[in-house]
Amino acid sequence: MFKYFITLLIILVSCTNKYKADYEVQAELQMIDTLNTRLQTIKGWLDKVPLEEIQERKDIVKHNYEFVDDQYREKELVVDEETSRLMDEYKSYGKLYDRAADSFKPIVMELEELLIQLKTLKESAHSKDYKKETFLKYFEKEKEDVLKLYGFAESVLKPVVDTDLTFERAQKRVEELAESLKTE
Repeated sequence: MFKYFITLLIILVSCTNKYKADYEVQAELQMIDTLNTRLQTIKGWLDKVPLEEIQERKDIVKHNYEFVDDQYREKELVVDEETSRLMDEYKSYGKLYDRAADSFKPIVMELEELLIQLKTLKESAHSKDYKKETFLKYFEKEKEDVLKLYGFAESVLKPVVDTDLTFERAQKRVEELAESLKTE
């Protein structure tokens, strides 16, 4: 009877250790998935407004702003308050697109690098290559890098996505203004 008890005890201990190891792996994978979600959000912002569109808008804003400004100076027209606000808003879109265009490629490169690093960390978690402390050390470094990129992308790309419709309305109004200046 005692012989069976020891055998049963050994089986229970090994199952408990396996369950604990599986639990740790699941916890580590969830931690990695949290960071992956942030990176996917950045990727979504990149996909919504591609670099070519940002460049095109940047160039259009610059061209239209300069044209309207030149026409007002050339014809010695007085800028009313509404036109002034419109042109200030429009110029701010140009600055927004300029910053996004300059930052787009560095964001993409950092995003790709972090995706690879997280994939490697995930594979290591599956295979239990690291002790818990070592995993946490690598995870904290990746977390720091992901949050830094997320914060930067949120300040550069998210405004471009969020102002898409308001830009289009301002664009239409500026083009109408430019057209009216051509006929004067």
